[in-house]
Amino acid sequence: MSDMQGQLPLVADRTKQILRRSEPWEFSTWKPEARKDDTVGYPSVVRNDRGKNADGRYYLYFSHHDPTSGIACAIADKIDGPYRKLKQIDSTLDHSLVLVNPHFPGKQGDPSHYSSPSVVWNEAEQLWFMYFHYYNHYHNAWERDPKFPGGGNQMTALATTPDLTSHQWTIVEDKSIGHVSIHDIVPVLATTTESWMYGTSSYHAMQQLPNGQWMSFLRGTDKVGLCSVGFARSDDGRKWELFPQNPMIRPTSGPDKTLGIYRPGFIGYLGTNAAGKPQYLVVWSESRKGADVPRVRYGYTSDFINIQPDRRGFAQWSGGDGLISPWREGNKLYLFAAKHLHIITLPGISR
Repeated sequence: MSDMQGQLPLVADRTKQILRRSEPWEFSTWKPEARKDDTVGYPSVVRNDRGKNADGRYYLYFSHHDPTSGIACAIADKIDGPYRKLKQIDSTLDHSLVLVNPHFPGKQGDPSHYSSPSVVWNEAEQLWFMYFHYYNHYHNAWERDPKFPGGGNQMTALATTPDLTSHQWTIVEDKSIGHVSIHDIVPVLATTTESWMYGTSSYHAMQQLPNGQWMSFLRGTDKVGLCSVGFARSDDGRKWELFPQNPMIRPTSGPDKTLGIYRPGFIGYLGTNAAGKPQYLVVWSESRKGADVPRVRYGYTSDFINIQPDRRGFAQWSGGDGLISPWREGNKLYLFAAKHLHIITLPGISR
């Protein structure tokens, strides 16, 4: 976005729905009345132009946030779709899942789920990285053990593959922590002792900046269910250092100090300023406890510590519960959020 002239428009040129519930696994198994709620979404889109068997197509990873969700895949020849789920492409498949929760197909009252994928290519390892969050049934043991920080309820894991077309992902595991983390899963971004991320560490938006540094736009939840945002950095995408200034953006006074709900969207690179400092667009959503309808907000930063909100106010396109997955082609910015794709024309750029 460094060649964009002016600010990112607040209004999308076009919005269309790209995900719909169509398979049995996409229905909640938590309790019968929950089955009416269609929470399919949480998209993360990449183009398969790296690694083994790069076919140039667009791979959309998605989930829902009810038991017993896993991570599924849909594929398109063009960035704006149509996206066809794996089972639509191959009717012999049982489902479109590429990461199946071990408790699938689940049972009433079991909170097991995998959700909120964020997929990034790791050039150094020649692997695709998929970050996702999981429900940790052993969170009580995690919380009691002084070697493990925070409440350990819902944390972010990592799966990898060298080949998107294989639909085979390997979750990073460690048997030595199997007594505190279900299925031996290694949380690459765990809960913390700090109150803002004590309860859960999930729904993070993962990106690699132009300088090669990995950046995680974090979402943490405290003990009473308030969501805040922050940042973490990494040199390799595996070991992360949280910014000591976290959480960010949440005001220190007023009603949003105690009622605000903040969710990460994405980061965009805007080039350098006159002093040679890199400038970034930061996109997040805001709502309030008791009236949780996320509204998208833009901001600007050079250090991910001091963030200046866009004075124009809220965007007029909708976010969702999860991250916002951005993709650019020519003068168009494609933003995947919840079930929808929003298309915005970048100002001052020819096709």
